[in-house]
Amino acid sequence: MQPEFKGLHHRALCLDQYARDVHLLVHQHLTDHPGVVESHQTRTPEAMQSPSHISSTTSKFLSSFKQKYPIIWQGHLALKNDTAAVQLHFVSGNSVLAHRSLPPPEGGAFLRIAQRMRLEASQLEGVARRMTAENEYCLLLALPCGLDQEDVHNQTHALKTGFITYLQAKQAAGIINVPNPGSNQVTYVVQIFPPCEFSESHLSHLAPDLLNSISSISPHLMIVIASV
Repeated sequence: MQPEFKGLHHRALCLDQYARDVHLLVHQHLTDHPGVVESHQTRTPEAMQSPSHISSTTSKFLSSFKQKYPIIWQGHLALKNDTAAVQLHFVSGNSVLAHRSLPPPEGGAFLRIAQRMRLEASQLEGVARRMTAENEYCLLLALPCGLDQEDVHNQTHALKTGFITYLQAKQAAGIINVPNPGSNQVTYVVQIFPPCEFSESHLSHLAPDLLNSISSISPHLMIVIASV
């Protein structure tokens, strides 16, 4: 089901600007230390010239996002004392579930992780079963975003250290239970997966071009939304 595009908070870079930042991240990934991006470093135009395969990667990344993986929500993830600004890109399933369960993006929306789910076979089998029916789940990909290039680097660092590394160390997915407005009854569950065998297998099946584009460029989280 194709999602409706919702208005985004001013924090977001446009896709063209984001692609340029991905280009910078690739360059830094190949020339500096692998892993966490620390802070933005000023580079001369000559230093920012990249091999043709990097330009090709950026071009494919941008093209795929514009056509196949539109932004469906923007705001902040929160976990304990950490926050990270992210954009959620629609990958597959029923986008209506995202519109019903995620807070309005205007005004600095937050998704606060309050619980964890162990990445155990019995738990993952239940998630996988829901994902066999297209109308019963919504799969999104969370990528860092920011006001400018430096902010993108800061949010990238925050997402990696405060969320991905933490969840991987706990061998867990983050859980957000979403009630109906004005009620305490849980209606939707938002499950947030760090890169792991479960998430990578589903992304490689549902969006192999997307996974190939971002796996070595930007930290990411896979999000599955389902009704209870």
